[in-house]
Amino acid sequence: MQSRRAFMAAMLAGRNAGFQRGVNFTAERPDIYDSPKAVALLQSLPSYGVNAVALVPYGFSPLGRGEVRFGGERMWERDDAIERMAGTAHEAGMKVLLKPQVWVGGGYPAAVDFESAEERGRWFGDYGRFVDHYSGLAAKIRAEIFCVGVEFAKLSKREKEWRSLVARARQAYSGAVTYGAAQGEDFEQLPFGDALDYLGLNCYYALPDSLNTRELESRVEKVQRRWNRPVIFPEAGYSSVVNCHRQPWAERQGEVSMEAQARCYEALLKAFYAKPWFAGVYWWKVGSNGFGGTADRTHTPWGKPAMDVIKRHYLNGRR
Repeated sequence: MQSRRAFMAAMLAGRNAGFQRGVNFTAERPDIYDSPKAVALLQSLPSYGVNAVALVPYGFSPLGRGEVRFGGERMWERDDAIERMAGTAHEAGMKVLLKPQVWVGGGYPAAVDFESAEERGRWFGDYGRFVDHYSGLAAKIRAEIFCVGVEFAKLSKREKEWRSLVARARQAYSGAVTYGAAQGEDFEQLPFGDALDYLGLNCYYALPDSLNTRELESRVEKVQRRWNRPVIFPEAGYSSVVNCHRQPWAERQGEVSMEAQARCYEALLKAFYAKPWFAGVYWWKVGSNGFGGTADRTHTPWGKPAMDVIKRHYLNGRR
C-alpha cells in the first residue's frame, strides 16, 4: 500500500513516467548523436523491448577547482543533436531521461569535495547554471525525466544546496526529477530523497559469488521505505569479464566472459523487476556507434548475450 500511494502521488502531480525498460544511449565516436548510424541504432531499440533511453551530455570539472564548464560546438552531445535524438526516441515510442553528467579531470564525481567554503560555493554556482541549462533543455525536448546530478557522493551531503538545485530545475521543467546516486552512502544516506520523484541508484553494488541478491534487495528497499518513493536505476551494469560481479563499476579487466555478464543481468532483473516500488532500469550502455560484440570487455550489452537477457525480460515480462 505504501508504494502504491507513492506512485499515485507522482501520477497526480503529473510526474509519473511509468515503468522504464531502459538503456543509456551515449554519444560515441565516430557516429555521435544525430549521425545516420546513431539514428538507425536508436530506432532499433524498441525491438528489444526498450521503452526508455537516457541521453547523456557531459560537462567538465577539474578535480579540486570550483568550476564546471559545458557547451560548445565541439561537444559530442550538442543541444540541437540531443533535441533531434529525443524527437527520434519519442517517435519510436520511447521515453527520454535527460541525464547530464560531469567528467572530473583527475578524478571522478564521487571524489569532488572542497575544504574551502568559498571554492565550494563557486562550484555550486557553476553547477547551478549547468542544471539551469539542462533542465531548460529537458523542458524543450519534453523529456519524461530529468536527472539533477550523478554520483556526487561527498557533495550530496550538502542538503541545502541540493534542495535548491532541485527547486531550480523545477522552475524550468515540470516533469519527473531524480538524482543518480552512487552505491553505498550516497544512496543510503541521501538527505533530500523527499524532494525527488524517483529515488535513483546507479546500481554497481558488488554481488557475492553465488549472485545472491538478498542483501542488495534489503539495502535498496530500506531506502525506498524511508522516503516512500519509487526507485529507478539510472545506471546499472557489468563488464564482460570473469567475476564482473565483484567490481561491477570496473571495466577492461580480466578474461572475457559473455556468460558472466549475462548471468549478472539475469540476477539483477529477477531481483527487482516485479517489485511494486521498482520503476525501471537504464543499462550502461549502448553507444551511438554500435560498439560491442563478443570480443568486447566493456559494460555495453550490445551484440552480446546480455542483450538477449534484456530482450527476454523487457518483452516477456513487460510492465
